[in-house]
Amino acid sequence: MKASHFLIAAVCFVAAVTSCKEKNLPFVSLEEADYVASAKALLPSEGLVDTMSYLMGTQAGADVVYSFGSLDLSRVDKAVEDFKKISFKDFEAAAATNFADSAAAAPLAAAFEIDPALLSETYSKYMSARQTDEEGVVAEVPATLVDSMSYLYGILTGYRVAGMKIEYPRFRKGLEDFITFDTDSQYKNYMMTREATEEYTAYAAQYEIAPETIQEVGRAYQSAQNAAKMENYKTQSKNFFEKAEKVKGFEVKSVTYNVNRTDSLATSKILYRIDEKGAGEQVAFGDNFTVEYKGIHVDGSTFDEGSFPVDGFSDGGLIKGFTEALLLLKDGGKMTVVIPFELGYGERGSQNWMTGEYSIYPYETLVFELGVKDLVKPEPEAEEEVPAEELPVNAELVAE
Repeated sequence: MKASHFLIAAVCFVAAVTSCKEKNLPFVSLEEADYVASAKALLPSEGLVDTMSYLMGTQAGADVVYSFGSLDLSRVDKAVEDFKKISFKDFEAAAATNFADSAAAAPLAAAFEIDPALLSETYSKYMSARQTDEEGVVAEVPATLVDSMSYLYGILTGYRVAGMKIEYPRFRKGLEDFITFDTDSQYKNYMMTREATEEYTAYAAQYEIAPETIQEVGRAYQSAQNAAKMENYKTQSKNFFEKAEKVKGFEVKSVTYNVNRTDSLATSKILYRIDEKGAGEQVAFGDNFTVEYKGIHVDGSTFDEGSFPVDGFSDGGLIKGFTEALLLLKDGGKMTVVIPFELGYGERGSQNWMTGEYSIYPYETLVFELGVKDLVKPEPEAEEEVPAEELPVNAELVAE
């Protein structure tokens, strides 16, 4: 092979290898269907799903008996079936604004016979219609209002079933059983006293699964779901970081850090890409500047964004990976950085102490888009003048 031909082949080979590198970060799906095998193994078992579905149905039965008096269950069924045809996420997003966003809510409303946004209004009308007279007799609700309330309650049921990932047929069986068995409000009396009397024990024996076990089963069910989600975040985050190392344009910086806030040191690394170099000075400890940021989960969703001032930048107050990334920027510069959990929020993540919900999961790899602007270097400290030391008198020279 001639030298020129060899050179051309080599250049083509290098170009081919380089082009094989991904240009975008490998964001992953964190939907339950896409969980890694180790996470799926931790999900609630079929038996636990069955039990939870039935017990959730008994709770719905309590709603129907105590709140509504009666509903048309065939209309509930119809609404649940209609709910299956829409996107759960779209419905959840629209419900978060009480369906006020017409652009998002309109397609959902079209999928149902009755607009979900009417749930609250219809419930108020229904409860107003169920007035009790002086003798304790409840007024009969108009049939059209019962129909509307039944269907809308079915939409709410479809949302709960999908959100909890339970089975509707078993849910429906629990609901039917409650309506059938709770003729004298034994369950209501038990919930008020928490006393398992002989009367209640005989009543509960009619069910396939005793209704009072809902709390215990619910905790086990939620625990299994949380364990699976944790495992999935941990594994997916690790895989994400390994794949991100191969993304074109990213560089590696080794970082030494304290393990679990102890004196023990370990070494990890961040991945970074300078998106805009900036024309100002390099960030250093002691500087004052403004940080603009966007925090991204490994599934590509944003968990936080905004800006904040930094006065007297130091190696503290921010997660280690964030601090190390800022030191790579110049004033006006922007970057994308991938931070592993040990340089982020660690094994604990970031959790709301009141609700228990995680904004950052334990062991989670994070992506940040960062920018620095308005950098001001600190004024140099004036050097303190030290008076010259007095020279000792040389007696011999004086004598001369």
